[in-house]
Amino acid sequence: MPVKIVLAAENGFMRTSVQVNLLAAGYEVTGVVPSCLYDVLVCLREVLPRLVILDHDIPRCNCETVVRIIREDPVLAGTPVLVILERWESEGVERMSRWHKVGFLQKPLQVDALILAVQDGPPPLRNVS
Repeated sequence: MPVKIVLAAENGFMRTSVQVNLLAAGYEVTGVVPSCLYDVLVCLREVLPRLVILDHDIPRCNCETVVRIIREDPVLAGTPVLVILERWESEGVERMSRWHKVGFLQKPLQVDALILAVQDGPPPLRNVS
């Protein structure tokens, strides 16, 4: 049975690229275009993924808030989260790095680094290019 992954990203090119590469590697990926926090949470509760991948730059949905709510949810709390981000320097990124099972990959996203992060678990806060 393939590992279920939920990918929340507004950028269509990035979402499609990540989905195609993960599907080719044998993962089951559900993409969600987050128009609000509720959209992401409904999808997570329906799918119950083994991994959540979030684009840090979701305009209408604060990534840090999504991660905090996942960590506080009794059903989703143990789900690893992988955040794809532009830059490391951010108070929100620093706060998220202290939470359990939260890792980061930096844009531009390298396919090999993505597959490795999905296989081995999200990497800690460091450049994985």
